[in-house]
Amino acid sequence: MISPVRQKTIVFAGGGTGGHLFPAVALARELPLAWRPLFLVPDNRGDVERLNGEFAVETMRCPRPDRGKIVFPARLAAAVRRARRFLVRERAVGVVGLGGYPSLPAAIAARTLRLPLYLMEVNAVPGKATRWLASGAAGVGLGHALARTALSPRARCRVTGTPLRAELRREAGLAEFGLDAGRPTLLVLGGSQGATGLNERILNALESCRDLDFQVLHCSGARDLDRMRAAYLQHDVRAEVISFLPDIGRAYAVADLVLSRAGASTVAECAAMERPAVFVPYPWHRDRQQARNAQALVDAGAARLVEEQDLDPKTLRSIIAEVLLDETQRHSMAQNARRVATPGAAREMAMHLLESFAPALQHADAGPGIVELGE
Repeated sequence: MISPVRQKTIVFAGGGTGGHLFPAVALARELPLAWRPLFLVPDNRGDVERLNGEFAVETMRCPRPDRGKIVFPARLAAAVRRARRFLVRERAVGVVGLGGYPSLPAAIAARTLRLPLYLMEVNAVPGKATRWLASGAAGVGLGHALARTALSPRARCRVTGTPLRAELRREAGLAEFGLDAGRPTLLVLGGSQGATGLNERILNALESCRDLDFQVLHCSGARDLDRMRAAYLQHDVRAEVISFLPDIGRAYAVADLVLSRAGASTVAECAAMERPAVFVPYPWHRDRQQARNAQALVDAGAARLVEEQDLDPKTLRSIIAEVLLDETQRHSMAQNARRVATPGAAREMAMHLLESFAPALQHADAGPGIVELGE
């Protein structure tokens, strides 16, 4: 009897938002069958629900550097010890850090155990965790070429584009959302956590748009759900308001224009789905991360950038009248988006990941190195 080949476990460490987690899901799906993706996520950020049972997942407490700065080093050290025990127990052969503070314990633990570490960085401006760990990582996969300039020259980087999930191309109809097939549809996205500031701006501008013939599919986040539903009803603007849509491809399928924050995944999704967009970057990032994420699409004529403080009633009405209700303008922006998209990013990053891990695994006699994707 032939014994089954033991899968090699790669731990994907991090999460906390869909922007960190969903590109990792797309990457994990591209790994060969000989590799076992295992997600290690924060215990309080909803990532288990986002994974929806597709991959094995464990949760772990992850200290935040912005809460209790004096005790953070001790809490981080304890988290690293927990992560070390986890990696040893699972016989992990490597770690993929997804960025942000939740990736730190397992990433540091991998270094102390001399396991190869791969970093995913899909933002145009790398986060502190990526900048700190990059020079010692086996490889760094970048979603945006601009990120390379912020990392150590010693970092082993490859610009692949942002990995995207295949289900983004899911077909859907307006009837699924109770919307009218005869009206242009504005899709409003605040990210997986919602965006209260963006919601507030739209709420204040609805009165100025009530005479325009359009409709809205609005992912508001749970906190603002009831308030936004009431506002659309009050101003007689046809809308379907939902707290969160896990199958975001259904929303893109019916959208004529996207109004959204500019997280790296959302920007890449708009390009891949050829959807014209108006990006309203999160205003409190000191490094202007989201504005830089969107710049390539803006430069290509596929998107517009509006600062949150400038999204007043006059501006929103102008966006709807000049873009959403102008089919020629929408078509031109959609064609421009196609030129910026990187549809093979997940496969390219998977290849880079396996190439990056191969020397360490061969040296440790941990089994075969590079294998063909899809085997």
